[in-house]
Amino acid sequence: MTATIVMEGLVKQYPNGVRGVDGVDLSIAEGEFFALLGPSGCGKTTLLRSIAGLESITEGTLHIGGVDMTGAEPGQRGVAMVFQDYALFPHMNVSDNIAYPLRVRGVAKARRRRAAADTASRLSLAELLERKPGQLSGGQQQRVALARAITTKPDVLLLDEPLSNLDARLRLEARTFLKDLQRSLGVTSVFVTHDQAEALALADRIAVMRDGRIQQVGTPREIFHRPANEFVASFIGSHPMNLNRGVIREGTIESMETRIPLPESTTHELPDGMRVTWGVRPEYVEWSADATAHAVGGQVHAVENLGAQNLLTMRSGESRLQAVVGEDALPERGRRCWFTFPRSRTLVFEADSGELIAGGHR
Repeated sequence: MTATIVMEGLVKQYPNGVRGVDGVDLSIAEGEFFALLGPSGCGKTTLLRSIAGLESITEGTLHIGGVDMTGAEPGQRGVAMVFQDYALFPHMNVSDNIAYPLRVRGVAKARRRRAAADTASRLSLAELLERKPGQLSGGQQQRVALARAITTKPDVLLLDEPLSNLDARLRLEARTFLKDLQRSLGVTSVFVTHDQAEALALADRIAVMRDGRIQQVGTPREIFHRPANEFVASFIGSHPMNLNRGVIREGTIESMETRIPLPESTTHELPDGMRVTWGVRPEYVEWSADATAHAVGGQVHAVENLGAQNLLTMRSGESRLQAVVGEDALPERGRRCWFTFPRSRTLVFEADSGELIAGGHR
């Protein structure tokens, strides 16, 4: 079994009047791997706990599999949750930890053991059934927590920062494992993360949150290439987007002592004198040792080695611009250089609202 999740006007308000979740409208499709992404304190974990029934819903409705679950008890919702710290019982072995939800439901001991063994085998834990959590690595503990969650065959799987307790190497391995597991189960899954690289790699779709509200919902490609506003643009990406102020002049953006060509796709009229913010991701910026048309000039401030690439930081007046460049013919710190910005990769945001009004690679 798997289920859709539909939220309409969902609010979680605390006694002090603070809204952890503020009017969320969201639909998550059956079998989808969905990410709630945002900075600490944005409301993503509160929203996840509201789906689980661990937080009461102040306003709005929640439907799971077409059934109104707004006020239902956690055990009635057909959901299972993997907590950030895994919440394994230290005095129980792996088998008993995996089987614990079945024990709570009154399933016979022999059947519990068979179910635990079957689930453990699926998650490469068959050789660890007699070990205690303290004898396991972080990656193994994560798999036990996942096994415990799926042993009841839930309609919805909820994961709170599932990879945050793993080191960098294990996180990459666990990311691949988690995506493969979700695909094989086909269960509707919602995971919370503050790591945008994790969300982009794992999710079918992403909801970016800020201050309890959803800023944008879309596929990883849509979120990366067509951010709805400046916040999403600056939050998403391995390197911060170059964002600069400018003014519309004769079909260009007047900024930093040059004219930046406007992107071809626009959703608003852009009259002369309109104040905007324009941006290009460092991955798409091109650099040159010589001045070219529509280029911004400045001094090389830093060159950071990223392995196969380098992050070139240029200062132009009070502004700082970055470009991800190859390994060949890098300029030295303090030298003069010029950055150009591909028209097809330039984004334009309305200065006051921060909303996207032009650009966005499809």
